[in-house]
Amino acid sequence: SSGINAEYGQGNFNSAMAILAGLNQSSITRLHKLRDRLDRNRVDHLKSLEQQMSPSENFKIYRTALRNASEQHTCVIPFFTILVKDIHTINEIKKTRLDNTDLINFEKCWELARQLEEFQKFQAGVCDLQADGNIQEDILLAKVMTEDGMSFASYGIEEPVTENDKKRYKAFLEKQPATRTSNLFY
Repeated sequence: SSGINAEYGQGNFNSAMAILAGLNQSSITRLHKLRDRLDRNRVDHLKSLEQQMSPSENFKIYRTALRNASEQHTCVIPFFTILVKDIHTINEIKKTRLDNTDLINFEKCWELARQLEEFQKFQAGVCDLQADGNIQEDILLAKVMTEDGMSFASYGIEEPVTENDKKRYKAFLEKQPATRTSNLFY
C-alpha cells in the first residue's frame, strides 16, 4: 500500500485508483491466508485509502481530497473516469434546449464549461515527477494476464476455502482445462 499512499499523497488519484482496482480483483481478494500474513498497519492503511476513494455519496471524500490537493500541489492527476462521468451526467440529465422553446439551456453550457475548465486546470499543472527505471522495467516486461489467467494463478497460490470460492473454482476448471494455458495472457 506504500505505492498507493505515494500516488494519493502526491495528488495522483488516477494511479491510486488503478492500484486499488487491481488489489480489489476477486483473484486477489480471495487470498485470505496471504492477506493474514501481511503487516496489520499496511492492511489498515489500505482500508483507509479504500474509504478515501469510496464511491459513496458520489465520491464525496475523494472530491474533497481532490479540492484540497488542488490547493496544495501544482501537479494533480484526478481520477479521470469521474471527470468523464461528470461531463456525461451533465450532458445526459440537462436538456440542451429549454422546455417548449428553441432557447439554449445556458445553465447546461455553463456546467459543462466549468467541468472542462477544471480539466484544463489539471492539464496545465506542472508535474516534476521522476521516472523510476526499476518500476518502468517491471511494467514493460510484465506479462499482462487475462481474468482467467489471474484466477488460474490465484488458485495456484491458495486453494479455495469458502463454498462460493469452491464453486467459482469448479466453474473455472470446467471452462478452462488446466492443460490449456494459451489464453491466460494477452
